[in-house]
Amino acid sequence: MIIKLNIPIKAVPHQSVRMTRTGRAYQPKKIIDYKQQIKEAVREQLPDGFLAIEENTPIFVTKLHYVFKYPSNTPKYKKDSDEILYKFTKPDLHDNLNKALFDALEGVLWQRDQNVVAMDDVKKYYSDTDYIILEVKC
Repeated sequence: MIIKLNIPIKAVPHQSVRMTRTGRAYQPKKIIDYKQQIKEAVREQLPDGFLAIEENTPIFVTKLHYVFKYPSNTPKYKKDSDEILYKFTKPDLHDNLNKALFDALEGVLWQRDQNVVAMDDVKKYYSDTDYIILEVKC
């Protein structure tokens, strides 16, 4: 089975747990809201009656593209070019971006993100709008 998703949300890097002065751990509201938006966007695209990929099933991410809106200072000739303008600034591709996305998809697309066994074609680059492209094979 192949699942193709186009999530119209700006990718947000996962932040580590914060601590209050009293020592209580919490997750920043920005991350909680981001994960909820991803869940809602993915549920809309999945077929009716879809059940999350079972726990002991290997999952192959065949395509994962984080697409960011061009910075305001990007020259027009670069935007109009056919060449891909890769994003080589923060956030970190493999740790921070994937962590938040994969955690958000747990319970919606798959039961456990630890079942992702391979990732091919992982990129981050610029375009006219923010979105995430995800293709999963199981």
